[in-house]
Amino acid sequence: MSIQEQSGEQAGTTVSDAVAASTDPSHDNPEIEKQETVPEVEDAGPISDGAEVAAQPTTALVGEELKAETFIPVTRFALIEKLCKPQSWPDGQTADIRDFFSCLEAIRNLTYTKRLMELKQAYLPFSPDRDTVRALEFTPEQFATMQERLTRLLGTCLEGANYKLITPKILEEIFEEKSAYGLDLEVDLDEFDEVMIYSRGATVKSHEYRSWQSLFLRKRTETVPIFQRLFLLLKLKSEAVRMREVMIAEDLDEPKALKRVRKLRRMLPDQASSDFVYLKMFKQIPRADLQMMFPNTKVRFRLKDKLFLGVTAGGGTLASVIATASKVALIFSNPIKAIGALVGLAAVIFRQVKKFLTQKNQYMMTLAQNLYFHNLADNRGVLTLLADRAEEEDVKEEMLLYALLVRGPLARTELDEAKTAIEQFLAEEFAIAVAFDVEDALERLMNEGLVREDADGVLYTLSPTEGAAHLRQTWSKYLERNTPPSGEAVAA
Repeated sequence: MSIQEQSGEQAGTTVSDAVAASTDPSHDNPEIEKQETVPEVEDAGPISDGAEVAAQPTTALVGEELKAETFIPVTRFALIEKLCKPQSWPDGQTADIRDFFSCLEAIRNLTYTKRLMELKQAYLPFSPDRDTVRALEFTPEQFATMQERLTRLLGTCLEGANYKLITPKILEEIFEEKSAYGLDLEVDLDEFDEVMIYSRGATVKSHEYRSWQSLFLRKRTETVPIFQRLFLLLKLKSEAVRMREVMIAEDLDEPKALKRVRKLRRMLPDQASSDFVYLKMFKQIPRADLQMMFPNTKVRFRLKDKLFLGVTAGGGTLASVIATASKVALIFSNPIKAIGALVGLAAVIFRQVKKFLTQKNQYMMTLAQNLYFHNLADNRGVLTLLADRAEEEDVKEEMLLYALLVRGPLARTELDEAKTAIEQFLAEEFAIAVAFDVEDALERLMNEGLVREDADGVLYTLSPTEGAAHLRQTWSKYLERNTPPSGEAVAA
């Protein structure tokens, strides 16, 4: 189904008519159409040795339900090929619409190049990776202002890239979920001055495992919720601030509180500092394993592991103790045998302790493997990745809405129908479910001067030729203006 009418433009036609015509099956480039039917989802490798099946790549998990996201999991290149089918436009307009889309891409690239520079400048005072001399000094108040500006710019960019905030309430619920890897993890969030977590592209995968209920003979299948993309911002509290909190919370004097804080932070690397803001981007992270992404994660044994190891260790040790006790009684009559019994008891205890350590090492190996294969970017690299993805999402949304609006005037009251038409187009062309953000896309098109609204609430859109000429003028004005990003305190 085409998102545009194949016939000429006609004012006053309803949005429903815009999607009434079918696309021509004899498309001039069937290979592109065939390849892009499946949603584009990057895979990070299996979460287990079992099979996995991805489903609903643009849904977010809310409780036990799947809710459509605003993220559009197809490339702009695939979208252009679908929107620019010759049979979808009057004669001669296919080249014009491609030219318009090219101009729109250029403008968005310029927009996000400037935003990326703002992000880099805002992040510079907090970067743990900077290798340049700090030329300016700032007061604590200025640092607080700059930190607020950084988080604000990041939040805007993340929302532009169609990421969704994971609130403290949702985070608490996730921490209580069962880990797909069989890990029981613990994170002390009180160590952090700021925590900001966003996710995008939630889906589910099947995870196969063996259970004692089937005597480990048959595999069971479990559905595992996955975050396709996960953003994490962390800033530690200073040692002094954390020490004062511990003094109040645990009623300790200063030396004991300091010792307690350093014990709590023993999992952190030596170079970790409260002066820095750490940015991380991950892929294909199971919801229940989100705790793995924190630097102060502690691995705990699950109750069933404690019982299993306790029974096996305790049973073996108890039997050895009883046998040894009877032999120790012979210490006076046969001291060599008694000494041998004590050595045997020590060996049994060592073996059981080794079982505990082996189990913990297996946990830590799983943790390291997951982090190695699921890490996408760190710190400044995250900024570049986010700006690129936000630009991509803006371009796709604007192209979709423009392709519908350009066919004729549209009343603002019909925007819900436009939203439905676009979502139906994406479902039929790419087999994806998307909650299209029509208001956000319309606002950007109007800000660029491509769409205007009259006093009666009717939207009028520039033609592809007029729109391309207008965007070229906008490009020239951008270069002529060359204004600094803001007058706020920035680092050098």
